Amino acid sequence: MLGIEQISSEYIITRMAVTHTPGVSVALHDRGKPLLQRGYGYRNLERGLLATPETMYGIASISKILTAIAVMQLVEKGLLSLEDPAEKYLPIELRVKGKPVLVWHLLSHTSGIPALGYAEALLTGYLGLGENWLPFSEPRDVLAWLEKGARHWAIAEPGERFLYLNEGFVALGVIVERLSGMRFNEYIRKHITGPLGMRSTTFDAQEALSSPLLATPYDTSSRPPRPVRVPTGITADGGGWSTVVDLAKLMTALSQSGRLSDVEILSKNSVEEIERPRIELPAQLFGNDSYGLGVTIYPRFPSGTLIGHSGSLLFYTGFAGYLKEKGLSIAVLANADPGSPQIAMTLLAAAAGTDPLKLPFNIADRVLGLLEGIYTGFMGTVKARLERVGDALVLESLEPPGRREVLFPEKLDPVTPVFVSARAGKKLRVEFRIDVERGMVEMFYERYRLVKMIEQRV
Repeated sequence: MLGIEQISSEYIITRMAVTHTPGVSVALHDRGKPLLQRGYGYRNLERGLLATPETMYGIASISKILTAIAVMQLVEKGLLSLEDPAEKYLPIELRVKGKPVLVWHLLSHTSGIPALGYAEALLTGYLGLGENWLPFSEPRDVLAWLEKGARHWAIAEPGERFLYLNEGFVALGVIVERLSGMRFNEYIRKHITGPLGMRSTTFDAQEALSSPLLATPYDTSSRPPRPVRVPTGITADGGGWSTVVDLAKLMTALSQSGRLSDVEILSKNSVEEIERPRIELPAQLFGNDSYGLGVTIYPRFPSGTLIGHSGSLLFYTGFAGYLKEKGLSIAVLANADPGSPQIAMTLLAAAAGTDPLKLPFNIADRVLGLLEGIYTGFMGTVKARLERVGDALVLESLEPPGRREVLFPEKLDPVTPVFVSARAGKKLRVEFRIDVERGMVEMFYERYRLVKMIEQRV
């Protein structure tokens, strides 16, 4: 069996090559001891600076884990309750359909308010990537936006539906500040990152920008990848900066019920509150995927319950999580989008002794890769091309030319995948048969049988 170092190198470098990602950093720990800590590629292409385990990245929504921990610490101190109306601690009214939004509703994205898009508009405008521009300079500006959204944009009663809401976590950051009497960054450093020895973690953008180890974010839609301005202006919802080494420490502490060595950042009961599923996610990867308090929970991950959070801040991406039963913790950060959650889950599965190639996204990648290409009918009378776009396929008729349609996966079976298309109000099934031994893929489309030969690899 391949070692974790070889598996990680082959898998990560392949994903980086396909996605044109300049740099990735990984830390995989077993009960706090490093199994793997290394960087791949570059934190800055133009200067030839390598990515390392100590490279600093924007961690985006992984920050929500830190915010949730901070709130739970205040709960432990008796300064608030998860069942309290959030407006009790805010300078705004926060009610949806006549009912107060509770603190736990904000932590679990169940306020009933759909995303209001403040972060998207702020960042795209700040970086000159779009026409919308919301010059929010302080969290109180976002609070006014949130109050307006609660009045005019809500679609469900609190607690009924999962609706990811960055603005809700901005409000939680304000609550932390008001109850602690400290700036959010100061509170996090004094009560969480400082005690855990997370010396390279901050919510101060200027501090991050001054670090010589900060990774440059890249827009990979350009060739070669184009460096872009480092995004700032986000707070408790996604404004953290960190390294994989630091985040692996945090994940280890949570996996050990709030303790790292002789440091306790939360009680066992509080960690269990964070980990308790509150609402099922609308998009399912393994089945029964849920959201707790600032964390995503995958109870049917093949190697045991996986708890963590992904992050995407325009061109910074990442994932941090842990398998409590196995004592494994992981952090993956990148300066583009190589699929950080997929990398993290693949390495966790491998480290836990589970076949990572059987993870659903790895099956999908393999199947879609095999299906791409040129297909021909009997004696070359008809010919078509299949091209992957995301998890769909675009079918283009080459002979006769002209027709194009999108095929969506219905069953991504590794041998007999099935896709569907829509035409004139009708559902059309397109079936495939993959025969690796014979080196061919058959496509059954309408009345045609078309065949593609698979390139044989040594």
